[in-house]
Amino acid sequence: MTIKKTCLAVLLALGFLAMMASGDQSKSYRITFSDSFKVGDAELARGEYKLIVDAPSVRFTELKTGKSVELEAKIEDGDEKFDQTAVHSQRVDGVSRINEIRLGGSKTRITFSKGTL
Repeated sequence: MTIKKTCLAVLLALGFLAMMASGDQSKSYRITFSDSFKVGDAELARGEYKLIVDAPSVRFTELKTGKSVELEAKIEDGDEKFDQTAVHSQRVDGVSRINEIRLGGSKTRITFSKGTL
């Protein structure tokens, strides 16, 4: 009987450790840009991207070419989940610059520094 309890305790401990370890992994999302944008000092062409959030940085990988850009960003979790992904940008001197991305289905908000134009 004690062997069964010991085995059960070990299995529960391993399950708990596996759950805790998976919480620190980076998260990835798929995002499509219908226009070209600047983010920080990088320029992203229109198209589909894989966005990997790994605080304090994010990585955009263009699915068509495999080209990646890694940028520092402020990553915050809000109080409520966002219904849909929203890209907040500002057009300055004919250049669209992404200020913030709110990721749908999550509480994650990514804010980018202005960088240089």
